[in-house]
Amino acid sequence: MSCRVPSSRAVAALLLLAGALPAQARPTGTSTGTPTATPTRAPAAPREWSDRLKGLSLYDGWPLMLTLSGQARWREEFMRAYNLGTLHDDFGLTRLMVGADLQAGNPKRLHGRVLAELRDAQALSRTLPGGTRTTDGDRHDIQNLYADLGVGRSYVRYGRQEVSLNRERLVGVPDWANTRRGSEGARAQLVRGRLVLEGADIRPMIVRLDRSNRPDSTARLRTVSLGSTPGAVRFARGLPTQWNGYWYEQTIRTSSSLTRRLTTGARTLWQFGTPAASRLVTSVEFEGARQRGHAGARALDAWFWVAETQLQWRRVRGMPSLALGLEEASSDRPSTAGNEAFAVLYPAAHQHGGFADVIGRPNVTEVHAISSWDPTPSLSLRGAWYRFDRRRLDDGVYNKQNVLFRAASGSTARHVADEVDLTAAWKATTHLRVLIGGATVRPGAFLSSTPGGAHVEHWGYLGTTFAF
Repeated sequence: MSCRVPSSRAVAALLLLAGALPAQARPTGTSTGTPTATPTRAPAAPREWSDRLKGLSLYDGWPLMLTLSGQARWREEFMRAYNLGTLHDDFGLTRLMVGADLQAGNPKRLHGRVLAELRDAQALSRTLPGGTRTTDGDRHDIQNLYADLGVGRSYVRYGRQEVSLNRERLVGVPDWANTRRGSEGARAQLVRGRLVLEGADIRPMIVRLDRSNRPDSTARLRTVSLGSTPGAVRFARGLPTQWNGYWYEQTIRTSSSLTRRLTTGARTLWQFGTPAASRLVTSVEFEGARQRGHAGARALDAWFWVAETQLQWRRVRGMPSLALGLEEASSDRPSTAGNEAFAVLYPAAHQHGGFADVIGRPNVTEVHAISSWDPTPSLSLRGAWYRFDRRRLDDGVYNKQNVLFRAASGSTARHVADEVDLTAAWKATTHLRVLIGGATVRPGAFLSSTPGGAHVEHWGYLGTTFAF
């Protein structure tokens, strides 16, 4: 990969974080700093300084507990041939988060919760188109601020929150984005035995860099889903281990038109073998959705589907895994009055379709192979290969924001691009992770034969995450 050596600013930041950390090793919290406390169980004897910030009893004899959390993240990115063009850049990203999670009651019975989380995100010296984007920078704002009221695993939640659904192909929270996607509204979950019913009515947050963020009054997402509870025993032999059916309604208003997009779909997963006893655990997953509605005067009729099988060798050191998948999404046909290009909603895009985030889902047939391996308890490795081809020759390809990336221009070539991703994560201490990785995107015959540039893109990153 053709990348410059990290700047002195980047090296200094890495050394500063590494030098300030304790030497013990035991995981606490989550990678994003979001608290995960159980309020009514007395905490174990502290083994780390951060353990003293978890499950703090605020009043003797009362089930009222407070958990504090935080994260400091730095990442340096190196870009060559941005979007397969001629632009190069090196830039840094920083993110600080602090949170407080107040929980009351018995989590198996009636309980309540208030979570507040603040975030400060910055992009340093980014000169690519868009400069500091809303996904890169947001000074001194609220990430989460919501209240829960629940009984057991059922709850009702209201406030500013992060919403992720299923595998986050349609609705998710991309942690790679420095500002993480947020929303404001209500969400509820009802759990009864092996079934869970969920619903949400939210508005996405508008990130405004140096001003307070606000919910988008022109956009709304309402969701309903019914499926199996995680870890539940299947209803009968031969039925899926996990399943979920969903209905999402997205509305977007402008001064001149209304877009109403109804997405109805389902996801199923079969698992063969048990992680505790089997040498090889295999899973087969299917997900598909149909999209109807209208965008102004144009009728919408689109679809997508994905099939993936994963194998994990449980008795081999590091439990290596291999996932093989095929995915397709419909395209727009210029000869018809309607719009048939499938539009993603609010996905965790970086998790799907390649880390370089160049090629989106509409009008693409994607084949991928993804392998992961943890050779030691502190080291995780991942490698992935993607091939992108056009489904229809009368439509171009799109980016991950549903915007046309390259027009068809009369080309009869199908092959769009190939991408290879390589990443590694090293758990240096209990709280510190060091991450390094990159991607190479090589244009195919379609991009090479149409106007707009077809250079080989190289992208890489080096970063640290300190969380408690």
